[in-house]
Amino acid sequence: MTNLKVALQLYTLRDYDQEDFAAKLSKVSEAGYDGVEFAGFANIPAEEMKAMLEKADLKAMGSHTPMDELIGNLDEVIAYNTVIGSSYIVIPYYKIESMEDVHSLIAIVKEIGPKIKAAGMDLLYHNHYHEFVNEFGDKPILEMLREATTEEEFNFEIDMFWTTHADREPVEVMNSFGSRCKTVHVKDMVNKADKEMTEVGTGLLDLRGIIKTAKSSGYAWVVVEQDRIKMDGYESVKISLDNVKAMMASV
Repeated sequence: MTNLKVALQLYTLRDYDQEDFAAKLSKVSEAGYDGVEFAGFANIPAEEMKAMLEKADLKAMGSHTPMDELIGNLDEVIAYNTVIGSSYIVIPYYKIESMEDVHSLIAIVKEIGPKIKAAGMDLLYHNHYHEFVNEFGDKPILEMLREATTEEEFNFEIDMFWTTHADREPVEVMNSFGSRCKTVHVKDMVNKADKEMTEVGTGLLDLRGIIKTAKSSGYAWVVVEQDRIKMDGYESVKISLDNVKAMMASV
């Protein structure tokens, strides 16, 4: 069992991007989060961001980084994430509509993954719905990516909402990916019919099973994310965190 920590994917609070970034980090810390997963750095230099994190007593769990930056500015991406102390650099999305796209992604991660690993971080892939299906092959795209790569090259951040959306059981997917799954997005769903997002612990997500599996599998982090929120964003992320931490204490 590990001392599991909880990060907030800052995309959740994108509606608050116009406010002072340091103030936003402070509010996330006050809610009780251990760290954050970035979705952009608001043009803030790495050393300044590091100081903001330290002042807020938050860790940089990792960063979602667009593919064009990973391809065109990998050295800069690695340098920035090294300064702020990230553990993971994450591909947030990749459009896959053919086997050619699958092979292209595999070639890219085999090129950049070892460089990120050599810098002391892991390259991860964050899935949506389309990676659980495959209209041009005989197995899910996500499994093709896993089978074509090694743990030294490339690993996964499995999104629990999109896993559920694809009618897969989150814990089963976590177990099937084993050590190749380094962390998960705990993102909850009201019901499968409407696919409506809700605060973590208030929907149908098997939160107990997910947290128990994350602990027993040795995850360092789980990440709270909610793409669409119907209340005050800071209130929402506090509800999600409180539910996650209550479950962590009970399993």
